[in-house]
Amino acid sequence: MKEATLLKIALVCSLIGLIILYFVSSKIDLKDYKPSQLNENVGDDVKLIGTITKISQNEGVAFLEIDYAIPITVVLFTKNENISLNVDDSIEIIGEVQEYQGKNEIIAQKIRVIR
Repeated sequence: MKEATLLKIALVCSLIGLIILYFVSSKIDLKDYKPSQLNENVGDDVKLIGTITKISQNEGVAFLEIDYAIPITVVLFTKNENISLNVDDSIEIIGEVQEYQGKNEIIAQKIRVIR
């Protein structure tokens, strides 16, 4: 085959693949966190929207207490950087539910401030 033909086939396959990925990714959605399902969510990726009631920061780790149906602890690894979050900020958190000392907490992967 000629190089031009192979290039056209490669471009068409790439475009078709990108279109398929777009439609598949739009169907993926995270579960909303439900604290009433105590240990059922451990290990799941969840989405949570709430208000920060308390922030405490240690070396490389920030602990956020979120006002939801019940207070929820969110752990954010900061790599010794200061975070730009404040008490009473409304935030959306995407993270993984983990159990620590008998309580569920969310290990944050992504945090977005909602105004």
